Amino acid sequence: MIGGSCTGVFAAVRAARLGLSVALVEQNIILGGMAAAAQVNEWHSLHDASGKNRIIGGLTAECLNRLRLRGAVRDHAHRHCGPCFVFNSAELALELDGLIRGHGIRVFLKAICAGAVRSGGRINAALIEDKSGRRAIRSRLFIDASGDGDLLRRAGFRAWQNDGLQPVSYQMIAAGLGRLAGNAEKNGRNLWEQIRHRGPDFSWPAENANPWINFYPAPADLRNVYGPRLNGVDASDADQFTAAVMESRRCHRALLDMVREEVSPDVAAVSFAHGLGIRETWHAACLHRLTVGEVLHGTSFPDAIACGTYPVDVHSPEGTLLRYLDGREDVLARDGSFIQRRWREKSAENPPHYEIPYRCLVPEKAENLLVAGRLIDADREAYGAIRVMVNMNQTGEAAGAAAWLALETGKPPAEVDPATLRQVLAEDARPLTH
Repeated sequence: MIGGSCTGVFAAVRAARLGLSVALVEQNIILGGMAAAAQVNEWHSLHDASGKNRIIGGLTAECLNRLRLRGAVRDHAHRHCGPCFVFNSAELALELDGLIRGHGIRVFLKAICAGAVRSGGRINAALIEDKSGRRAIRSRLFIDASGDGDLLRRAGFRAWQNDGLQPVSYQMIAAGLGRLAGNAEKNGRNLWEQIRHRGPDFSWPAENANPWINFYPAPADLRNVYGPRLNGVDASDADQFTAAVMESRRCHRALLDMVREEVSPDVAAVSFAHGLGIRETWHAACLHRLTVGEVLHGTSFPDAIACGTYPVDVHSPEGTLLRYLDGREDVLARDGSFIQRRWREKSAENPPHYEIPYRCLVPEKAENLLVAGRLIDADREAYGAIRVMVNMNQTGEAAGAAAWLALETGKPPAEVDPATLRQVLAEDARPLTH
């Protein structure tokens, strides 16, 4: 398993629960990817568009239940995307550690996939580099949940990029902002609205760059500040990645200085994320490319392995486009204004959810490789909907179960029976073990 995001951890745990011996390689010192390392601390609805029927369960629901026992998650209604869960990223990282330990998974932290040994359509070994040097991990089957296709691309399988990659952002935990945000809400003024006029004085990015000051479940007066969205960044490129992180930290200091000068001096940075918030880099060329038409019309697939309702959400320098299953469309301009309209006429019936087929996880010409997470094969707008973590988590569980089925039957991943895979995924998850 390459990549220790929630997607990667859930793939590893699913495979281990089914009896496989699993190793996991993660470039950070903390598991959880966007949810924990990058502090993107929000998961979206587990229900269909009506809000009545649960469509997402598995390890996502297990982790949320465990966090709730510790008071580390709270329900929240998002302005544009409906019900969601805001959680404490550090507490989630602890839960993921417990999952890994409880299932005997071998973990390589602060390790990168630096190469691959390939024969025809098979990968014989993943070459990793960590503090001990270069090592080779041999396996009968590999899953690439790295996001950037570290194993897929180094093994020479085809990958591609959408035109106009979605922007990156970088998060900071800050003290003192909760009290100020609360006061601002009571006064009818958003905290950012009180300081945004100082943006030019602090070289604040002008394009699509409003910060998002989100809740952070903890006893202290903390907020998770989502930094400005930086466009035109390919975070799979080392130099662009470095520049984006440095610019984001500069912006966070500027934000706090604006608050100190305009509102209150009693604010401070507490910690920065272990990773950059990346929406998109590379996609694997798989047996099926999901299209926006299939998403918005709720196309049913015989090999569906995931469901979702998060809207098509495409960021650009001009603003953000949101398209919903019921035909509504919101356009959020970079100045904060937004337009409500429709992408299709009203209908008596709307799709309750969309589906993601297993074929989007199976790379072309690969005999023992699956992908999961944001490497999924989907066009630009379809990806804008399915990329959120409650959806990607499901692709991880599906890849883990499919790996077991492939090895159990002696068939390549492309020949895994979808009905059997769906049956395995539908089984109730076992309680977490620590």
